[in-house]
Amino acid sequence: MCRPTPKTNFTKCLPIIILFFTALRILAGLRIPYMILADQRYDDRMLFENAYDLLSGVWLGSYDAYALAKGIGYPMFLVLAKKLCLPYSVLLALLQAVGAWLFVRALSVRWKNPYGQTLLYLLLLFSPISLTQLVTQRLYRMAIVPGMVLVVFSGMIGLTLRKELPLKKQLPWAVLTGMALAFFWQIREDSVWILPFIAVMTVWNVGYVILALHKKRTGRQLLLQCFILLLPILLLFCGNITISAINQVHYGVFLTNDRTEGNFAELMSLFYHLQGNTEAGSDIWISRETIARAEAVSPTLQQLQPLLDSYVEDWSTSNGEIPGDHFSWVLRDAVQDSGYSPDAVSAQTFYGSVLSELHAAVERGDLTKRQDGALYFSSQSRGILPSEIPRILSDTLQNIWKIAGYTDCALSSSAKSTGRLSDIRRMEAFTSCLAVYPTLSQFQAADYDSIADETLYDFNEVYSSGMVSLLNKINALYQVFGKPVFLLALLALLVLTVRVIHGLFHGGRTDLELWILSCGILLSAVLLRFGCGLFTGWFTEDMQKFINSFYSCGVYILLQLFKYLAIGTIYEGGITYGKFEGTDSGIAKDH
Repeated sequence: MCRPTPKTNFTKCLPIIILFFTALRILAGLRIPYMILADQRYDDRMLFENAYDLLSGVWLGSYDAYALAKGIGYPMFLVLAKKLCLPYSVLLALLQAVGAWLFVRALSVRWKNPYGQTLLYLLLLFSPISLTQLVTQRLYRMAIVPGMVLVVFSGMIGLTLRKELPLKKQLPWAVLTGMALAFFWQIREDSVWILPFIAVMTVWNVGYVILALHKKRTGRQLLLQCFILLLPILLLFCGNITISAINQVHYGVFLTNDRTEGNFAELMSLFYHLQGNTEAGSDIWISRETIARAEAVSPTLQQLQPLLDSYVEDWSTSNGEIPGDHFSWVLRDAVQDSGYSPDAVSAQTFYGSVLSELHAAVERGDLTKRQDGALYFSSQSRGILPSEIPRILSDTLQNIWKIAGYTDCALSSSAKSTGRLSDIRRMEAFTSCLAVYPTLSQFQAADYDSIADETLYDFNEVYSSGMVSLLNKINALYQVFGKPVFLLALLALLVLTVRVIHGLFHGGRTDLELWILSCGILLSAVLLRFGCGLFTGWFTEDMQKFINSFYSCGVYILLQLFKYLAIGTIYEGGITYGKFEGTDSGIAKDH
């Protein structure tokens, strides 16, 4: 009997290594503190209120102007953790682990080296963006975006690379991708950026099957396979229909949210298209002068005028204007507090009446739409002049370079929560997470005779400092190698492009699919960061820190996938696949 070689013994240890570091990643989630912003009425607090209602079995609760303002994905995630009796931090870590495992498994039909698979898993498991203060530590919906991006793209890659395999091996990947995509769509209202990648790969897959496999499959088999390849988009459609139907039952309106659908969304879009008499600047999407003119021609809007004008004044900055999309929340506040729209149907009717009156004013010439050739990439933001695009694109590419180096990826042991202590404690208990409380707290002494202001010594901050320090050191390693590896990935993509072109001229297309996937992931990262640049152009200097590590958190994981896919494809293409085909070890294997 042959004695096992050291290499074989080490290969058998790979599952133990994987389990150890996965457990460490889960422990890291348990040991870091979380930042609960209980005073964020339109963001963190709103989504938790939705989660409380979901857990109580009353959908999103009684209707108010904010009930349908944001996607239901994050509240569902919070409730799932509660139903599974898991701390939120554990489920969040498991999401990252599952996403990393799926990416490795998706590529396992091409990359069979168990050591490479293990390394790839560990690199994604400890992705710096999944260990970042504004993403991970803040109890808000951005926390699950990187993990869900990883799951959706892994699913689509896995399906694409298996389209020539038996249907039973394609179906799980199609269902996974469709369900993940449907859930991802409900996390944020701007998730449309992911569709180009899904749509292009779907067209490629269906076209390939029809053109290349029609001689190997019967008509029924081709039809069934095309259905499976279209399943991700079909499940996305079904998911949206389901959410809309539930909202129809509970609120009488058939829409997933009223920020991008329905009369409110159309009304805000019209506001962004209106031309003011004075130029307010690109930071002001709707000027106060435009608001006043709209009030003058809309009898329905005039019902809110005293309250609306008061709120406009409250939200105005030093120049007297309201920046960015803040007017949409001003309008919601006025509608909510006026009592004119006690339910969703009356709210849609109210917004619809204002919309009709403004359209009529445009037809009469009392209001005018912008005629400056502005492009509207989204119905929920201002138009962008063609002359602005080079600047935004340049800013996008500069920040892609920064993100490639994992800038702004760090945790903090003193990430302070804000808001009332009772609200913070309620959200902390709901998630079973550790929160760092505000520095000062007013408390009643034990004898109940005196009340004093004392420094609240937060043991959670001390308890977590060691783990936070360790994780930040790991992030620092990524930051050292991030940009060099990105340059190497771009070089690998260039080499891969040359190789693909050479192969097409000589009848070979071995790496064509991986090239398309690599380009698709990179372009998706650019598209997402470009969209973030469009939306955040009005941010003040103190808000700039939110653009990359918060709104652009999905870009970090996309660039990481691009790096590993491009470099790995060149590496695997330079060695003999047969060298690994006899290896049964590894964390991913297709049977």
